Amino acid sequence: MSDMPEDLDRLNELLGAIPLECEGMTIGELDGYVAGLIVSPEPVLPAEWLPTVWGGENGFAELDGADEIAAAVLDHYSRVARELAEEPEAYAPVMEVDRADGELLWGPWINGFERAMRLRADAGDDIAFGDDDDDEAAASVGAILAMNAFDHGESELTEEEEDEIDRTAPDLIHSVVRHLTAWKSARSLHRIGPGDTAFDDPPAHGRNAASDEPCLCGSGRTYGRCCGAH
Repeated sequence: MSDMPEDLDRLNELLGAIPLECEGMTIGELDGYVAGLIVSPEPVLPAEWLPTVWGGENGFAELDGADEIAAAVLDHYSRVARELAEEPEAYAPVMEVDRADGELLWGPWINGFERAMRLRADAGDDIAFGDDDDDEAAASVGAILAMNAFDHGESELTEEEEDEIDRTAPDLIHSVVRHLTAWKSARSLHRIGPGDTAFDDPPAHGRNAASDEPCLCGSGRTYGRCCGAH
C-alpha cells in the first residue's frame, strides 16, 4: 500500500502495531467503519465506537503509542466527516490490496461499515423501511447487506451478480456512501423546525466530564485530549 497518502500510510502503520491478539481493525475496516458511523441516522459518541477499533480494552491504554493511534483514528474520522459534508462526490473508500495478485479487497471495508451499522441495529431499518420514501437510500442498505453476505459466503446472488460486485465494488461503495450521506442530510434538514438547532446537545456524561479525567473510550488519553476534543 505504498501508494497511499502519507497520513493514511502512517495510520496503516499504527493500526498494524496493534497486537494481533487484540483483533484490531485494518485500515480498510476502519474506513468503512467511520463511513458507517458518519452516515448513521443516530449519533454514536467516540467513547462508544473507538474501543472497537483496537478490539476493546485489552490493555490498549498500556500499549506503546496508544495516544498516537487514538489521535490518528479520530483524525481520520474527522477527515472523512468533513469530506462527506463538504464534497461527498470526492469521497473514495480506502481499500486494501491483495499482495498475491494485486486485487482490491473490498470485503474489509464492507465489514467495517456493517459493524458500524450494528452499533445502532435499528438504523438500517430506519433507512430501508422508514417514512422517508427514499428508494436510493433503501437500495444502498440492500447493497451493503448483499455485499456483506457475499463476503461471508452466505450470498444468494448468482455467479454473474457476484462477478459484477467484484468488478464494480469501489464505484458501488462510493455510490452507497453518497446516497446515504444525502439521505441523512435531507432527513436532518426536514427535522429542523422553527427554534430548533441543527445539532443536539451532547449527553450529560459528555458535557460534564472533566477535561483532565481519563477518557471513557479507553484510549488512555484524558477526556480533553480525546473524545472531548471532537
